[in-house]
Amino acid sequence: MNKTKVVAFTLAFTFILLAFTAQPAAAASRFDALRSYMNERYDSVIGGYSIPGEGVVRIDPTYGAISVMNEVKTIENRPPPIPIITTLDMISDHQLLTGQPDEEPRYGGISDYLLGPVTIGGNYRALVMWQILKSQGGIPDIEDYAINATANLLWINKTQTESGGFAVSRDYLDEGGDPDLLSTAYALMSIRILDDLYGDENAWNWLRNETATVAWIESCKDGNAYKLSPDSQLPSVTATAAAVLAYHALDPITAIPDVANIITWLVNRQVRDGVEPELIGGFEEGNGTETSNLLSTYYAISALGLLNTLSSINATAAETFVLNCQTPQGSFANLPGYDTGELLYSGYACEILSKVDANGAMSSLSSVDPFSLGVTGFEWRTYVIIGIIALVIVLAILGVRAD
Repeated sequence: MNKTKVVAFTLAFTFILLAFTAQPAAAASRFDALRSYMNERYDSVIGGYSIPGEGVVRIDPTYGAISVMNEVKTIENRPPPIPIITTLDMISDHQLLTGQPDEEPRYGGISDYLLGPVTIGGNYRALVMWQILKSQGGIPDIEDYAINATANLLWINKTQTESGGFAVSRDYLDEGGDPDLLSTAYALMSIRILDDLYGDENAWNWLRNETATVAWIESCKDGNAYKLSPDSQLPSVTATAAAVLAYHALDPITAIPDVANIITWLVNRQVRDGVEPELIGGFEEGNGTETSNLLSTYYAISALGLLNTLSSINATAAETFVLNCQTPQGSFANLPGYDTGELLYSGYACEILSKVDANGAMSSLSSVDPFSLGVTGFEWRTYVIIGIIALVIVLAILGVRAD
């Protein structure tokens, strides 16, 4: 009996000591999952990212990845996560500079993929990437990479209509399309970036008629908010945020007309109750729609951030909603519950998290990935201890019988 006890307790003590001295494996974080997804979509030869289901490098997913790196500050690492000059080369290769400037409707614009369509939103996101990457210090030969700013301004100018508003593309206008407020915001923000990067271009001289542009923006006003166009049925978060972004691009200092009522309208679009719990904290697109989504939340947060009024929203709830939009693959979707998302939405998600979390996006993404394998509330040491207890009981019973 005494020998049995000694053996049993020695084994027990040894295994318990091993269980508590061994370092536990760190659970994967939300950022680990997102970074893994990004790596799967990266083309190291071309220097950009693709969407699921194809291997074509595109501007939008590349913008999403660069935005993620910018918001979590990894782009500042040296060496950076990806070769910056390779991505700069990719962006410049996507600028269409063939054909006659006056005849080719895409001339000067930056296409989503090589020889693909040029849209004002995609062109803007390419310029944002260009600005982020060009601002990085300590990168050899970065000054050797350039885009044709004059040609890009020429393309932006082609998307403006006589009314003062801008359309999604020149091709769209040629097919009879109309201007919209979001495209107008993208156009004006693009001019602002080009003016900041290339002061000698006098970028604002390419805006045909600022007075007409402001008048057109105001023609979209409906009560305390804005519609996407004068002919749209109802105001929306996207359109109202676009008006704020457009005015800020035109003049970052001058107050936006009726700004107090705009702020109140936008703040009231945050969903706080009455829906599925995972949707609380996001922003609905219109008054009474009651269904939040990541895109509407992105535009609302962007506008309220520019207006320095994010203190008026429930930031914790907004952060929770955004995190709910992360998918098992690591990317973010427009709504919670999806199996996979997009890099573009992932970039938007990180931009939101940077604004609503005082410690930045990485703080939010450092939490444990809820889809990680093995995240069950138990770890291997728990099972070891349970097994040891069972072993001691068995040995004790055997010892009693032997006695």
